[in-house]
Amino acid sequence: MRKCRKSAKFHRNIYRSDLSPPGAKSKDIIVGPQHGVDVGIVQIGDKAVSFTTDPVFIVPQYGWERAAWFAIHIILSDSVTSGLKPKYLSIDLNLPMDMTKEQLLIMWILFTKSAKDWASL
Repeated sequence: MRKCRKSAKFHRNIYRSDLSPPGAKSKDIIVGPQHGVDVGIVQIGDKAVSFTTDPVFIVPQYGWERAAWFAIHIILSDSVTSGLKPKYLSIDLNLPMDMTKEQLLIMWILFTKSAKDWASL
């Protein structure tokens, strides 16, 4: 069994001292880019909106349904950490080049069901 290597993330000291958050400053940003924080929160009018994204990686060795379940729940759990009810979903797909249409449909049906389940919490 191959060991998973850690993802390459900047050390927080580099992030704090050498990298300023991208984009213009705005009073509407409640939670902006931070080391180790996977969700942002922006005030839009009288509403607070959370944003999160992680690349979706499918591990075919888990089986397509299990792999899809893990992938979507990683994204949805980041969104829930904002304390706001998840309502919209943006997905960054990084899929195997040899993925079949049938496998894509299995993944997408599970993503759709999971998103609906989380939205009804």
